[in-house]
Amino acid sequence: MIIDIIKQDPHITAAEIAMQLNMSSRGVEKQIRKLRELGIIKRTGGKYGSYWEIAILDKE
Repeated sequence: MIIDIIKQDPHITAAEIAMQLNMSSRGVEKQIRKLRELGIIKRTGGKYGSYWEIAILDKE
């Protein structure tokens, strides 16, 4: 679900994802860390204006 949200808005923050999924920010951050470690997503850019990139697209 996190990947779907990132596809819709690559500039979204972890806190905003948590609100959409009705999860804690910490829980979302853990899931994002796993996705980053697996090389599925990465954050591009500096502190301001950064965005998420999906490195591995699912086969839909």
